Amino acid sequence: MKMLATRMLLFACLFVAASAAARSTSRNAGNEVPPSPEDGGPRHWEVTGISSGLNLREQPSTSAKIILRYPSGAILANLGCRRMNDRIWCDVQKLGGGARGYVSLQYLTPAIAPDGSVPAGPDDSAIRAGQGKFDATGKIPCTQYRGQPMGQCEFGVARAGGGYATVSVNRPDGKKRSLYFVRGEFLGADTSQADGYQAVANQKQNGLHLISVGDERYEIPDALIFGS
Repeated sequence: MKMLATRMLLFACLFVAASAAARSTSRNAGNEVPPSPEDGGPRHWEVTGISSGLNLREQPSTSAKIILRYPSGAILANLGCRRMNDRIWCDVQKLGGGARGYVSLQYLTPAIAPDGSVPAGPDDSAIRAGQGKFDATGKIPCTQYRGQPMGQCEFGVARAGGGYATVSVNRPDGKKRSLYFVRGEFLGADTSQADGYQAVANQKQNGLHLISVGDERYEIPDALIFGS
């Protein structure tokens, strides 16, 4: 009787383990390759569910060379995903630039923007700004030359949701300056060889971006970027 009970307990354990394995296999088999932003997918991923760091590899394979490791919470650009054998790999690059490679989708979730949204689809703010299709216009504090007092410059902003925006500023000399934002953070400006690739910097104080492009200065509040 004792032997029968032991056998029944062993059978029950094996059945539970097999069922769990079957559910896991079914889940993995049913996982769909997420779309790129161009096809309506999330613009950025957040690294989650891993404490030791997520390996960025040169190729979509567990045997490929490891380039670096991303900590939990890192924000990565979604550059497209694909299935290789039994795993989905995503082509990524850290927000702001850096090495590009592949990570496992298993440790990625769509990144939530500072306003609580999950931005998806292409960021068309720069294109619309170039076409003059602005979501808002007005004036911001600015100056073009060192030592000048702050004046007012006209601007237009094209937003793409979640803090993705392009601000086009009319400088005092009649030229334009474009300022780019991603997830509410200043990403850069349209400097070029013609203006000497001027140094670009930003300090943020109490929701106000204090941006410098060479001698130029601009003050842009978060409300202008998010539209609130």
